Amino acid sequence: MIGFFGKKKEPKNTTTDRLTGLKNRDYFHQNFGELGVFKEDQYLTMVVFDVDHFKAANEIIDGDRALKDIVRFCQEEIEGKGLLMRWGGDEFLAILEFTPEETLKRFKEFIHKVEEHTAVTVSAGIVEIRHADTIKTNYYRAVQKCYLVKEMGGNGVKL
Repeated sequence: MIGFFGKKKEPKNTTTDRLTGLKNRDYFHQNFGELGVFKEDQYLTMVVFDVDHFKAANEIIDGDRALKDIVRFCQEEIEGKGLLMRWGGDEFLAILEFTPEETLKRFKEFIHKVEEHTAVTVSAGIVEIRHADTIKTNYYRAVQKCYLVKEMGGNGVKL
């Protein structure tokens, strides 16, 4: 592809988030489908999490740095046992190979690290993946759990 000034332009990778290097929503939809079901049962839990009051915090902190730190802390906790994706803005989705109880333990530690080492906090919702349900149904169940944490003041996790 030739760019405006005649230089060869690399095509955009629309499945990887440029800031964090994580796979993104486009990747998920291309590989899993929104309405499909999980084809393999290796993934046991789904987590939706986002940064509490990120728009306000972003005005006084380096939001990009905070997001990168959050990703690093989360990756440390999930130890490559699943897929972490930037869903959009300050929202993330993880599908993990851990039991719900193990995921809860790991995400409590993750949330503690974020609170301790950054100027923001995180709210997370965890659900056990129901392989008979659509991916979208599983996702909305996790979102509801995340919203419950936010309604209780944020900075926590709900299974």
